[in-house]
Amino acid sequence: MAVNEFELITKIKQGDRNSMAEIFEAHVDAAVRLAYMITHDWSTAEDAVQEAFIQAFRSIKSFKDGMAFKPWFSKIVINKSKRIKQKFRVDPEYIPNTEENPHLAFSPEDQTLVNEESGFVYEAINQLDEKHRLPIILKYLSGLTEKEIAEVLKIPQSTVKSRLYTARQRLKTALTAAERGEQGA
Repeated sequence: MAVNEFELITKIKQGDRNSMAEIFEAHVDAAVRLAYMITHDWSTAEDAVQEAFIQAFRSIKSFKDGMAFKPWFSKIVINKSKRIKQKFRVDPEYIPNTEENPHLAFSPEDQTLVNEESGFVYEAINQLDEKHRLPIILKYLSGLTEKEIAEVLKIPQSTVKSRLYTARQRLKTALTAAERGEQGA
């Protein structure tokens, strides 16, 4: 029996640990991917997400009923990831594309293909400045709406649209250049 997220949140507020586990399972993989795009390291991303879940569950009483959990939690993940990245100073040029993502259910062969195909995209996203990178990550990797992104980043929705447009144009330019370079090799 599938229980909706609003019911799970209500049960969590009442202290139901099983509901905590369900929310955790529903959001952990996407949260780790989001944190990874900020920290550039799987272990650091997992640590950030663990801390984010702890904070979320401790702060759940302040969570407004009727609100979506994902945008609220994404904001916590972003803040924890930034804090941990700054604390441990993970090198922003570090791109471990050969490292397997333990949060994807792919075979090793599929993981290798994903790593090869996503290498250019990841590198292009990584080259964006933070104000353009975060909206792209939240929109296309976390699946948030523009309205939810605006809430998470505390900026107007029109600014989100503008930053997404600019980021997409920069990614298009970078990927086109990378493709031309690959074909010329």
